[in-house]
Amino acid sequence: MYLVLAHVVADFVMQPYELVKLKQRPIGLWIHSAIHGLLAAAVTAPLSPRWWLVGLCVGALHYPIDYAKVNIGFNEGPASLVAFLVDQAVHLAVLAVAVLLAGLPLRGEMEMGSGAVSAVFYYAVPYATVTFAAAIVLYQFAVAYGTRSNAGDLLTPGARLAGYAERGLVLTLVLFAAPVLWW
Repeated sequence: MYLVLAHVVADFVMQPYELVKLKQRPIGLWIHSAIHGLLAAAVTAPLSPRWWLVGLCVGALHYPIDYAKVNIGFNEGPASLVAFLVDQAVHLAVLAVAVLLAGLPLRGEMEMGSGAVSAVFYYAVPYATVTFAAAIVLYQFAVAYGTRSNAGDLLTPGARLAGYAERGLVLTLVLFAAPVLWW
């Protein structure tokens, strides 16, 4: 769960449009991969003495995966969406390998400090995914199926902020208000 949060933060929160464009050059890929490796190491450090191996694995493997995605040429139509989804699936598989390298269990709950800290992470994963990653998923759908005349409009700061607020509110209602209504 912690590595998934680190991945979502590195791939969707800490990757501004300028870095997306810079990834067309090796320096951009190195910067982005280093961010992934550092965040993976940071969230693994309290859980495993092999945190450095996790950071190295995640960072080193992120480069060729993103290099392939950037250079494969699927930037339009449904192939763009498929390339994005395959890219994310491969990254999640790398995280599973990193967990095994760290000697951590793939199943079960890992406590990081107090129960309160783990609870924060428990809710941070869906919130970060729904608010930030969903913006890129919606953009990919718009590119794939031409639902907007200019899909780039979805990535403007105002549209992204409004989308974050909408998706965050809906998730809050689903997580906290809906269970109350079921009683």
